[in-house]
Amino acid sequence: MEKTLRIHREAIQETIRQLRAWSARWEETRSQAQRAAQALVDAAQAAPARFFEAATARALLQLQQDGERIQRLAGILEEALQRLEEAFHQAAQIMRGEWIAPPLPTTPLAVGASGRPIPNQFVLQFPTPQGPIPWATACGPAALSMALSRLTRHPIPAQEVANRLVEITGKAPEIEGGRATALTTTRDLISTANAYGIHGERVYLMGRSSEEAWQELQGLVRQPVAVMALVTAKSATTSSTRDNADWESYGLKAPEIIVSEEDRRKGDGGILTGSNGKYKNGKDKPGEIAHWVVIDRLEERDGKRYVVVNNPYHNRQERYSWEHFWESMNHQARGKDRWWVLKLETRPPVPEGNAVASSP
Repeated sequence: MEKTLRIHREAIQETIRQLRAWSARWEETRSQAQRAAQALVDAAQAAPARFFEAATARALLQLQQDGERIQRLAGILEEALQRLEEAFHQAAQIMRGEWIAPPLPTTPLAVGASGRPIPNQFVLQFPTPQGPIPWATACGPAALSMALSRLTRHPIPAQEVANRLVEITGKAPEIEGGRATALTTTRDLISTANAYGIHGERVYLMGRSSEEAWQELQGLVRQPVAVMALVTAKSATTSSTRDNADWESYGLKAPEIIVSEEDRRKGDGGILTGSNGKYKNGKDKPGEIAHWVVIDRLEERDGKRYVVVNNPYHNRQERYSWEHFWESMNHQARGKDRWWVLKLETRPPVPEGNAVASSP
């Protein structure tokens, strides 16, 4: 007996929206209960109040865990819907006789302590002995948190990664206008990834031509890894109009943002410029910055090639043509015949019997 498979996409999306709304209300109710309980404890200041405080803490923890489960359920539904759409898209390409790169696990966006996506990288703060200050160049830890969340398969808050990076590396804040402008190196990212049990290394790929670079990158992303790239991006939004003219001033039509039109209106700051960013003095060109992104996947369809990246600037996914992405690789990450990206991967523990002794 045949059964028809029906997926009501709008109904599923509405369920996801309701779950996220319930989670927000749940968290607010829990916070109110916590404040009320603390007020009672402070007012009593007696032994029974201590027992009440302990019991309340256990109940509040349970409420928090329940709220996190709601968020996880919404995320699972969202990922399932996206993977289903990717599967049907891939099948359609195959039916037309075209090859498409197999979809990889979708890289989650950077999240806050609540598990919800943060609005942009600029909400991250640089921890100092005098207190946290805004971190203007936090694309490194924000992008790393995305890659770690993908590899560990559970959300790791971006601020947690930022704090850990500063703690591990001993990085000192470079302060300009009350904001930290400390830059993140591959060594910083690798050291921080190691603290999460993730191995990181700079991988050099051949790049004598755009075609060769594509084939090299394609071979890498087919592996069970996360890939971070150092690209050249706009340092700020061009103007208040924020229309397609702003994007086209950099030689491309507005990149296909894989989110909502509302998110696109955040502006064109942080988009890849299609320039390798090398100025006469060897530094980045005015209005451009070296910027970390996570490569989520490569796509081939209708005879064209695309790269989908997670961009921490506005914390969103963006799709670029391959040529535009290739031209945007920052000059620090490319040479005459080769270029490099940062590869992150999980490595199973080596059995004791197979351990190789190292020489002193």
